[in-house]
Amino acid sequence: MFDVMDFSIYEHLPYIISGTLLGYIAGLIPGVGNTIMLLISYPLILNESLLNMLLFYVALISVSQFSGSIVATVFGVPGESSSMPAVAEGKKLFMRGVGNFAISNAAMGSVLGSFMTVGAVYLILPWALELIKTYSSMGVKLSVLVLATLSVIFMFGKSIRINFMLFGMGIFLALVGHNDIPWFVFLPQVIPYDTFPKLLGGLPLFPVIVSLYAFPLLLNSREQFKNFDLQKNYVDNNPLGDHVREFWKNIKSALRGGSWGCILGFIPHMGTILGSTMSYVYEQRLGRRKKTFRKDGDIKSLVAAETANNSAIFTGILPLLLLGIPTASSEALILGFAEANRHVVNFTTTIETDLFHMLVIGFVITNVMALILSWPAVRYVNILTRIKMNHIFYLTLTILVVLVYYTGSIEMDEWYFISVMVALLPLGYLLRHTEPLVLLVAFLLSEKIMSSTVAFYQIHFG
Repeated sequence: MFDVMDFSIYEHLPYIISGTLLGYIAGLIPGVGNTIMLLISYPLILNESLLNMLLFYVALISVSQFSGSIVATVFGVPGESSSMPAVAEGKKLFMRGVGNFAISNAAMGSVLGSFMTVGAVYLILPWALELIKTYSSMGVKLSVLVLATLSVIFMFGKSIRINFMLFGMGIFLALVGHNDIPWFVFLPQVIPYDTFPKLLGGLPLFPVIVSLYAFPLLLNSREQFKNFDLQKNYVDNNPLGDHVREFWKNIKSALRGGSWGCILGFIPHMGTILGSTMSYVYEQRLGRRKKTFRKDGDIKSLVAAETANNSAIFTGILPLLLLGIPTASSEALILGFAEANRHVVNFTTTIETDLFHMLVIGFVITNVMALILSWPAVRYVNILTRIKMNHIFYLTLTILVVLVYYTGSIEMDEWYFISVMVALLPLGYLLRHTEPLVLLVAFLLSEKIMSSTVAFYQIHFG
């Protein structure tokens, strides 16, 4: 039996705290999000252990859901993509003067969701491990990869045709250079390897993500929020007891939402969004049938959606922990960081060790910390109205450019990293009206798709 006291909390607490604080910022500032904040945070987790990297990551993505719902409720804009139900209902509640209850109920629901998802994960874990071992990890891995690929192509963006083009573009960029499995040099007659020999080593991860994911995402956010204006200030004069009693009235909605999140969280790339949306729609229909639904802001629908939001997070990272397959852009990035540090991520290094139990404890601690942080922090949310999106855009972009140089200098290739970033920035600008996540996923999963396909073929047909 795992002993909680074996978890050296004091040793790992800095990574939980830093992930919590940066996750709060990621959710509060529109346009930043988990993936861009992970990029900015890279120096903090550089050369760290796999456990510290995952503790930091889980804290960041969990807490961004808390602060994302605050932004969605007060400002009516999504801090995170899965905060859309909070935009719909939270803003209405805020405008009729009960935004404080909307935020507190969402926060308490998120904590309840975190406990529910931990229970669900422990329940399904033995079955998942048995499935992998029975049908070979390679076959299951290839199936999850195909599902992750198809889901990002068919469920994101406005055009499936454009998504296929973006995915092909990501694969093309990932193949540049020398490939090990199978062994070949990609298009030696076309790509000038003799003139630029560093291309044989492939395009480095960091500048590619900055140019083709972060840059178009920031451009979109700047355009979306350039004329934003807050209509009223946030105020909360109610004692803590009032917030708890209000949440207890909505506890059944929270439990239903948490259940939706636990189930739908397994769907690649869409788990938190689908869990949040489905629970929101179900709760609306239930409220209309019972004639309890309020058109001027329905707190039960909001609580269900926000509980589902957080409960989907931990179930959503199981493919990453079990098979080393990311099912979200931020997961792909943290996996890239881990593999750059020569960490192996699969069930033998995560589930069959104490790492997973430590991660669970870190996840619970993070959610409790986020709940405690929500009440004092939300009082200062009005300060965000003084921040201009243009300032965020240029500051974030400057930080990312500096980090491209920094990560390049670690490998003694700083000017190669800068050159790749500059060369790809025009393409990033052209992608600003598309879904850059599709290209990012293709670039990050290309090697895994090829190696898994080759291994599957050799095992079953070779």
